[in-house]
Amino acid sequence: MSLTRDIAGRALEVDALPPRARHAARLSLLDGLATMGAAVTLEPAARPFAQMARGPGASTLLAGGTAPPGLAALANGALSHALDFEDTFDAAGLHPNAVAIPALLALAELEGTAPERLLVALALACDVSCRIGLSLGADPAARGWYHPPMIAAAGAALGAAHLLRLSPDQATSAISLALTQFSLTDALKRSPASDLRAVRDGFAARAAVEAALLARAGVTGTGDPLAEPGGLVHLLAGAPPDPAAFDGLGRTFHGEEVTLKLWPCCRGTHPAIALGLSLAAEGRAPEQLESAAFTLNPPDDMLFHPLADRQRPQSAIGSKFSIPYAFAHAWLHGAPDLRAFQPEARQHPETLRLAAKITLQDCAAGLRISALLRFNDGGQEVRPLPAPPRLPAGTTRQEEIAGKLADCLRHAPEAMAPLLCALEAERLPADLSPLLAPLRAA
Repeated sequence: MSLTRDIAGRALEVDALPPRARHAARLSLLDGLATMGAAVTLEPAARPFAQMARGPGASTLLAGGTAPPGLAALANGALSHALDFEDTFDAAGLHPNAVAIPALLALAELEGTAPERLLVALALACDVSCRIGLSLGADPAARGWYHPPMIAAAGAALGAAHLLRLSPDQATSAISLALTQFSLTDALKRSPASDLRAVRDGFAARAAVEAALLARAGVTGTGDPLAEPGGLVHLLAGAPPDPAAFDGLGRTFHGEEVTLKLWPCCRGTHPAIALGLSLAAEGRAPEQLESAAFTLNPPDDMLFHPLADRQRPQSAIGSKFSIPYAFAHAWLHGAPDLRAFQPEARQHPETLRLAAKITLQDCAAGLRISALLRFNDGGQEVRPLPAPPRLPAGTTRQEEIAGKLADCLRHAPEAMAPLLCALEAERLPADLSPLLAPLRAA
């Protein structure tokens, strides 16, 4: 039996979640949809996706209207990472729910799936994505790949197979067919003018939806798309997946370990933000800084390259991938919210003057992450980067992200309020359709 088919067989047998895994899935769904809702108004690059997708169809667009499931997953998925505010699996550097949520929501509407079953499919999609990430023996960037949405496409295809009640063979084909449709290269990290950094997950979500529907219709893929030579893991890492990463599948769920963000920017910027907040709390004056040189671990060197754009970012998503900007903003203005990355904030003269003093000193595996601070009076110190807040979805209380949810709701379409309010309740409604009706009519 192929590894992929074995994974599919074990995942498809799951029909209920342990309490902590269910809590994590519900919180990630609420968090993800709130983030996507705010992106409707805040990320211009996502708007053409909704405009292209809008038309007759069974699935709802968060920007208003309807579309066929694949196009709805594309348009809603373009919102998932647009604000870089969605949850993260830090152990493998993935955003598994950014693809799974738009894909599974589109199919749940098509099938009339109850929200509780949607949570099971979401938990499995997230878990399998995390396990694939943990199974890699090498960094895909060294082979030229930007892997997070590629891996998440495979997990979302498995979650879609569960939601559609496919067989293990059909689920294997769904994963294969999804991977056939989507890939992304590491050039993304060096292309500040590209919108791909914001909208990439839409393409992966669409691939997962259409792959699962095609597999249900009888289209077959390759036999072991995760582990075969030329399969996903070989492609990304140059070697087979570590089978130990899949031990416990169906009994334990890595979605519990996925962390929710309090700051709407790349996770790699968060230690620098925490340092900026510490310096402000100590009463250190930003204008006294002569320079700050950061030492980091890969792949966070991307948060300094290209340096000109990182010190003076030209777009919201560019500023979210910038340590110079995020550090400077935090020291001067406090913890960033969604407004911190909009044009007025990005053009603040004091922030830009401070960001221009921030550079990268070194980046290599195993180095202690830190910043060498030099001051105008000749003093200098090396500051370890503080650990930022960590909110695992399995144990985080909803009240701990109340401020984030409120910030997102302020920017989201009013028609999203009924859906988000319903997901805040521990007991979910039996049917999502009435909650999505205002969006469909918008």
